[in-house]
Amino acid sequence: MRYVFITGTTRGLGHALLDIFREDCIISISRSKVETDIELYREFHVDFLDEQALEEKVPEIFNSIQPEKGDEIYLINNAGTVNPVKSIANMDAQSFMDSYKINVLAPALLMKGYVNAFSDLQAAKRILTVSSGAALNPMEGWAAYCSSKAAVNMVSDVLRQEMDRLDYPIFTATYRPGVIDTDMQGEIRSADPDDFPDLETFKKYKESNRLYPPKVVAYVAQRIITSDNFGFSESYSISDFL
Repeated sequence: MRYVFITGTTRGLGHALLDIFREDCIISISRSKVETDIELYREFHVDFLDEQALEEKVPEIFNSIQPEKGDEIYLINNAGTVNPVKSIANMDAQSFMDSYKINVLAPALLMKGYVNAFSDLQAAKRILTVSSGAALNPMEGWAAYCSSKAAVNMVSDVLRQEMDRLDYPIFTATYRPGVIDTDMQGEIRSADPDDFPDLETFKKYKESNRLYPPKVVAYVAQRIITSDNFGFSESYSISDFL
């Protein structure tokens, strides 16, 4: 049996992942109820900005399944935010911290819960964290986004090293999905050009149909996490598959 934990499932890439994994046992983790005709195996609601509530909820999330030897257990850390799109001169402490709670702390807490729940189980155990090219390339106005995605990459890499000592390893990697046609892109295109000088570039991505459809990005994510070679690399890019 295959169990798939997915965060950020109410829209965008997360919602597309539900369709891609619809034949599996999906455990949805989101802030609010998911509108879908897909039968979810379990559904949890938690606000990633409330780190205490999330930390308390994590054991319940992973204890909600009873996997057996030989099962497949996937965690896809998809939820994320591009906000605040602000220059460093104009950023504020709260919005910057909120970015880190969603983009770094939440995936880290979920990785912790996953490890504690399944480290001794002989099964196919894989964690794929959605990252961004912004983790590798600085962009004006994206101090929070670039740095938080770089941070979660490192969390994944550290876990990767820590899992080497397990008898039944947990494999982990990150995924750069490219520029996707989601609400997040709409938020980017509505940014203040004084804070985000590359605004026109992202508007042209939309106008010239250069955004990836969420279903295509979800399909590639499925190919990656189900591959026999998953974990051989610490990171994957959609450009390697399309």
